[in-house]
Amino acid sequence: MAKMSYILRLIVIVLTLLATIVMGVAKETVIVDVSADYTLEGETKSTYNSSFVYFIIVNTLACVYSAVSVGISFTNQNNSSIHLPLSIADLIVAILLFTGNASAAAIEIVAQKGNNHFGWTKICNYASKFCDHLTASIVLSTLASVICAVVLVLSMISLQKKSH
Repeated sequence: MAKMSYILRLIVIVLTLLATIVMGVAKETVIVDVSADYTLEGETKSTYNSSFVYFIIVNTLACVYSAVSVGISFTNQNNSSIHLPLSIADLIVAILLFTGNASAAAIEIVAQKGNNHFGWTKICNYASKFCDHLTASIVLSTLASVICAVVLVLSMISLQKKSH
């Protein structure tokens, strides 16, 4: 079970690192033709939105934590007192990842579909590359979140076995 936990944590490191990079570089210059002789130019960038910044920070923290936890788990294989604190930290990281994904996905849905009640138009019609980056990073991070949840379940099973 410990070997599986190591492998899953390494996968989380890769996924959260990729999600952070993809979201961090998400930007696109948009030119919209308003009329025959008038255009608007603007830039979409992930760091312009606090939900995306939160997403980047959470994924960075999860990546760093996962790397540290692999090291701690590997060096303290025979020390059972480390399992409960790691499980609690795993829970916190999983919660943070799920909240980061939810906040980024909510904004991305508005970017994809707009919101007629507030008069917000769809921006993905104009900034498709930007929106593709958003979608890819959210998918990567969601996979990492699910894997974190699996690691947490494995940790709980391990703790249960050690308590008997």
